[in-house]
Amino acid sequence: MSYFSSSRRGWFTVAATAVVGSVALSGCGGSTSTAPTGSEPQTIKFSFSTANPTDTFLQDTAAAFEKANPGTKIELVKLPAETEPQTVTTQLQGGNAADVMNIRSGQGQIGAMNGFAKAGLLLELNDAEFSDRLPQSIEDLFKYEDKFYAVPLSSMPTGLIFNEAKAKELGVTLNADSSFDDFLDQCKVARDKGVSLAALAGTVPGNPGIMTLMLASSTVYGPNPDWNADRAAGKTTFADDKGWQQALEGVKQMFDAGCFQDGAAGAGFDTLISSMGQGKALGFFAPGGAAKSIADGSKGAVNPVVVPMPAPGVSEKYLGTTAELALAGNAKTKSPTLVKKFLKFFMDKQGAEMVAKGQGTLPVNLGDYALPASYAPIAELYKEDKVRPLPQTDWPSAKVYDSLGKGVTAMITGQKSGADVLKEMDTAWGK
Repeated sequence: MSYFSSSRRGWFTVAATAVVGSVALSGCGGSTSTAPTGSEPQTIKFSFSTANPTDTFLQDTAAAFEKANPGTKIELVKLPAETEPQTVTTQLQGGNAADVMNIRSGQGQIGAMNGFAKAGLLLELNDAEFSDRLPQSIEDLFKYEDKFYAVPLSSMPTGLIFNEAKAKELGVTLNADSSFDDFLDQCKVARDKGVSLAALAGTVPGNPGIMTLMLASSTVYGPNPDWNADRAAGKTTFADDKGWQQALEGVKQMFDAGCFQDGAAGAGFDTLISSMGQGKALGFFAPGGAAKSIADGSKGAVNPVVVPMPAPGVSEKYLGTTAELALAGNAKTKSPTLVKKFLKFFMDKQGAEMVAKGQGTLPVNLGDYALPASYAPIAELYKEDKVRPLPQTDWPSAKVYDSLGKGVTAMITGQKSGADVLKEMDTAWGK
């Protein structure tokens, strides 16, 4: 969902931008007043980016808000996906950001909410209408010192974005019931057919990082959803935790079984996505919205499903999800009431479902929302409440996640062991 450099951009944004390119396989200033003198300006600026350059769901949602609120105007400012987190950071610090903007929830990455809130750059959102609409499991990602400063765009389940039709042609079988041993066996079947089961972009830390977090969702955070709090309290460490050891050992087993394409450690997103588009790989690791981007970009020629990743050494399977993509208001806006009203619209049923359908994701309050067909393999995990937020948005700095992503790549080239990687994550975390 964000994509990824060492600065930890949102993986989905970068990955899906690359997907659409390969599988087809205006400045931000203050508000302009259109309201009567003495009242709050009823025009605000909204800066954003989308993973797929052709997506219009945010524009459509803004238009729906205008229709529901006559006399209001949302000026749209589309930013390049690759640089959007850095651009928003610079604009907020410089005092010329839009009234509403894309940011990242929690902390531990560029463009994350906590740093902006700490600096007093974001509008407080303490109305009950915000807090009451956030699931308790993720509300801390949108709070700083018990005050809300952002709203989620959607919930993005993660998994193997899998070309099921192509796999069947080759005799490769992988589904929601597959164990980790099954996964390794199918890696070998795929190799015998001249393809890899999963492509990996080793030069982009977020790709091996998100893959490993999928394993840790079952080995670490499924059994103990409060693991991050335990780490922060000094009750455990990455290096001493059995679940984290299992996750890193699983990565090594996947590499040894030939699950990744040749040269995976040196591959970027272009290689990753082109491998799937050309039938050289059957899947790749990403938030589930990438499945829609591939289907749209290929005009239906490829319709992937999202298969949950099994993990080694555990019988229970948990689904990792992320709600890292968020919206926030500028503390310097001249229209705070209108900004809050606009942000609430994204949490209302109409706005939340427009975003989810356009993005190929899910509303954070799932309710009776029908899962996309591509999510069929993960549907049972939702029914059984075996869903865990990915942990990196609650880590203290981007260095921890960067150490994981880069460390995994070093593992598959034989430069580091799993124990080395976990020790480096502890060092990056600090006391």
